[in-house]
Amino acid sequence: MTTGGTESRASIPWDATGLAGKLAHVLVRVPTDEIDNPADLPSGIETVVIASDEVTPHHTLFVHPPDDPSHLALVAYDQLSLVEE
Repeated sequence: MTTGGTESRASIPWDATGLAGKLAHVLVRVPTDEIDNPADLPSGIETVVIASDEVTPHHTLFVHPPDDPSHLALVAYDQLSLVEE
C-alpha cells in the first residue's frame, strides 16, 4: 500500500550507497523493520531523512523525521524511495 499519490515510485536498491542525508518517500502506510515490527515513526509520516550510508545486512536503513534528527528508526529499505532532486 502506498501513502498516496498516483505515481509509481521505485524502492531503494539493496546495494545503494551514499544514502546518508537524502530524503526518502515512505511507500507504505505503516513502515516496519526487517521482521515486520512497526517502525518508531510518527503516524502517517510520508517523508524521512536517511541516516544510514547504505542498507544494513538486515535489509534496513536508519531514518528520522525531517524535523527531528534525534528520532532514529529502522525501516526496511524496500519501503522507501528516494526523493528526486
